[in-house]
Amino acid sequence: MLWYLIVLLLMIPFIDMYVLIEVSSILGFWETMALVLLTGLIGAELIRREGRHVLMKLQQSVTGGEISRNMMEGMIILLCGIFLLTPGFITDVIGFLLIFRPLRVRLVAGLMNRIESSVRMEVRTF
Repeated sequence: MLWYLIVLLLMIPFIDMYVLIEVSSILGFWETMALVLLTGLIGAELIRREGRHVLMKLQQSVTGGEISRNMMEGMIILLCGIFLLTPGFITDVIGFLLIFRPLRVRLVAGLMNRIESSVRMEVRTF
C-alpha cells in the first residue's frame, strides 16, 4: 500500500505537466496561465479562511481528542495549501477536494479512528 502511494506521489508532477500541456494546446498558453493563477489565488483565499476556522476550533478545544483532531485537520489544510499553490490542474483538484470541509472532516475522522485502533494503551497498577 505504501509503495503505491509513493509511486502515485512521484507520478503526479508528470501527469500534471502532461495535462497542463494538453490544456494549453486547447485553450492557449496565456489562458492556461491565467487559469492556473486564478486557481492559485482562489486556493490561497480558501486556505486562509479554513485555516482561521481550524485555528479558532483549536483555541476552543478542551479535550486531548479534540486537540489532536483539530491538529490533524490543520495538517490537512497545510497539505491543501501545498497542492493548491503548486501549478497544475490535478494538484488543484486534489487541493480543492481536501479543502471542502465535510470531506475533510470525514477524512480526519477516518484517520483518527485508524490511529486510535492501531495504538493500544495499557495501564498497570502496582
